Amino acid sequence: MPTVYKKKSNSSRGSWSEHSLKTAINDIKAKLMSINFAAKIYNVPATTLRRHLKNASANKQLGASACLGAEIETKICNHIKKLQAHGFAPTRESVCKMAYSIAEQYNIPHRFSKDLKKAGRGWLELFLNRHPDLAIRKAEGVSQARVLGMNRQEVATYFDLLEKILIENNLMGKARNIFNMDETGCQLNNKPELVVAEKGSKNVAAITSAEKGETITVIACCNAEGNFLPPVCVFKGKNKKPEFEDGMPPGSVVYMGEKSAYVTSELFFLWLKEHFVPRKPMGKVLLILDGHSSHCSNSEMLEYAAVNDIVLLCLPPHSTQFLQPLDRAFFRSLKAHYNTACNTFLKNNPSRKITRLQFGKLLYEAWSSSATTSNGISAFTATGICPFNPSAIPDYAFIHVNEEVSLIEQPIIRESTPEQSSSPQPQQNPQQQQNIQQEQASIEDQSGITPSKALAIISPIPSTSRSTRVNTRKQKARVLNTEENIKTQKMKKKKMQELKEKKQRARQRKDSTSSEGTISLHEFSDGPEDFGENTCVGCGEDYSSTRKKDDWLQCIMCHRWVHDSCTSFNHMCNECGNKNMK
Repeated sequence: MPTVYKKKSNSSRGSWSEHSLKTAINDIKAKLMSINFAAKIYNVPATTLRRHLKNASANKQLGASACLGAEIETKICNHIKKLQAHGFAPTRESVCKMAYSIAEQYNIPHRFSKDLKKAGRGWLELFLNRHPDLAIRKAEGVSQARVLGMNRQEVATYFDLLEKILIENNLMGKARNIFNMDETGCQLNNKPELVVAEKGSKNVAAITSAEKGETITVIACCNAEGNFLPPVCVFKGKNKKPEFEDGMPPGSVVYMGEKSAYVTSELFFLWLKEHFVPRKPMGKVLLILDGHSSHCSNSEMLEYAAVNDIVLLCLPPHSTQFLQPLDRAFFRSLKAHYNTACNTFLKNNPSRKITRLQFGKLLYEAWSSSATTSNGISAFTATGICPFNPSAIPDYAFIHVNEEVSLIEQPIIRESTPEQSSSPQPQQNPQQQQNIQQEQASIEDQSGITPSKALAIISPIPSTSRSTRVNTRKQKARVLNTEENIKTQKMKKKKMQELKEKKQRARQRKDSTSSEGTISLHEFSDGPEDFGENTCVGCGEDYSSTRKKDDWLQCIMCHRWVHDSCTSFNHMCNECGNKNMK
């Protein structure tokens, strides 16, 4: 722990203010009074005035100064902010190593550990005290896809499209006709909360209902007026029991998913037809949703939405954490209240587990606390949808992406530039600029490298550049139920149906002739004329419209193309590989 001076209650040390010190020094320099007379007038010790006049400073500082000096510590603070802006905020150990390296490079006397080559914990605590704009924080993991997807260009394109839709359909300012729909998962389990326990105890246990609970999907929908539609829940299974809906919010419905509890295109179409359309207001409405395949691939659903005056707007990918209203201001509250309800149920019923039969009541408690008008209105306001305000997206939502060469490659060759802070700096007079330049030159080493350049070498900013591989199929913000998109989805559905029928016929021919002896390798295989010259044999996707990022391989036997992930062999498709093994 660092040694911190604590002023005694009856001590007069340091009772003077920095303003009194500066005024006294100015009067002494102007020869208006002597040092001893100024000490009596402004209540500043004469020795303090003599020391500050000798050092040409007027800052109040009790005790020894910082080891690295105020100038270098300011550079370290600015460099930490730059690393944070690029998504690579340094750890405590990294900052300590940074301080040791800069002290060694400029031959600054220090008491840092030369064995560990880093500053100690005491220096770090004092450094954070001297710079209150820095603090120890818990970082939140953000995938590279979200970093690259949440950029200003994509967001600007989205808001341009949103403005165009609102104007063309006369929806600008009509909060009642603007909706957002999204899904989230709730587990039949409880998570331990923060508890009060004995200090120093080795084991603080909290009983949970199960190791891992079943996941149930909750479909939520809200308009910009803050009115929520009743939730729809998706359970895994075939047979629906009436008891599943007991205790749920009024108007709630349970759908059954045969394979999983995830929302499929059929379930979404069912929700739109039976749950949303009967409750939507008259006239055109805008329904904002993400680009999940269940929302985009069903051509019948898109046609049905167009007939019923529903404009489906798809958000840009990897940006829903800031652009989707329900993600921004509702789901976190819903899950927090749901977990509280689960913990309360388990405390009142310690010998019972949380099952599907209790889910309805638990959801009702969480929904009644979270689905409020204020939450709904704030969600659309924070995302800039209603009222329309593209500047509502904060600057911290965009993580900096380097488009240039990393600083590791050319740290010294590049011309030195003035240090730029993230916040605007006040204008300085020529005398102040000259003093800053003199201080800057005083801390440069013999090679002329400034602390900013030295920090760029010691702790370079990693280059998070965009991929050079251009993906022409990258999704963007778009209207889903246009005539062109509906036609495209119909063609895809037709191709997939034909491919499915071809595979089924080939499988039937193979089964019917398997008992007649050895089969020729290419006797019953579909040739290039069946699958197309640029079609994947495994999944049937065309090369020009593929969504996968896998490499394409050409089979050495049938010379057809296949995705790397669609085959189990290195140089052959699955069909030729299996026949070759036989």
